[in-house]
Amino acid sequence: MKNSLKLIFIHGAGGTDNKWRKVKADFKDLDCNFINLPGHGTNEEPICETIEQYAEQLSKTITEDCIVVGHSMGGMIAIELAARNRHVKGIVLAASFYELPVHPKIIQSLAEGIFPESVFRASYAKEVDENLLKEEKQELDQAPTEIAMKGFIACDQYKNGEVTFSQLMIPIMAIAGDEDRLIPNGALETLQEKNERTEGVTIAGAGHYIHLEKSDAFANELHRFYQQVSEILA
Repeated sequence: MKNSLKLIFIHGAGGTDNKWRKVKADFKDLDCNFINLPGHGTNEEPICETIEQYAEQLSKTITEDCIVVGHSMGGMIAIELAARNRHVKGIVLAASFYELPVHPKIIQSLAEGIFPESVFRASYAKEVDENLLKEEKQELDQAPTEIAMKGFIACDQYKNGEVTFSQLMIPIMAIAGDEDRLIPNGALETLQEKNERTEGVTIAGAGHYIHLEKSDAFANELHRFYQQVSEILA
């Protein structure tokens, strides 16, 4: 019998549900939905231009109580979803923040069809498993850069996050690797200051892709948070 509280996983800019591949088995006993955002992976709906549009689209599909787990851009969508949909009972900001500005040179490079090698390398810890890096590079090479570009632009233009996040009245877990170079310095502490319902969790030896780099530690923390929220609702 599956627990009644669903888990909805939202990938980041340019990603697909495959980014959760290393934790899918850890949650096989729970009711999970590893989604592909519009225009990503197998989802052929038109790609959205803004974080708010993604949240609007997704909110229509959420009709049961759930925890939303969002990685990077997916975390921003989770913030907006929580503000819009009463069924969202908790959110997990995985390597995320309420604002993620992107340097214009990165967007320009993507517009020219090139995903910057420096951004790819900065996404992982220095001692990352080389096999994982090969898998990720292969996946990146197959993905249209236009999709990543539109996601990065949506992140860069999202300006409502701080106010929206600070007003959320649900449990929040912000989890990040101690080698994450893509979110602001002190992100977890800032999130806890902005909303007292936030618990900050640091995963040692992980970069931006904590759920791929340190999947066991990530899954353990998510299970614990899931239990915590389930008990509050019981």
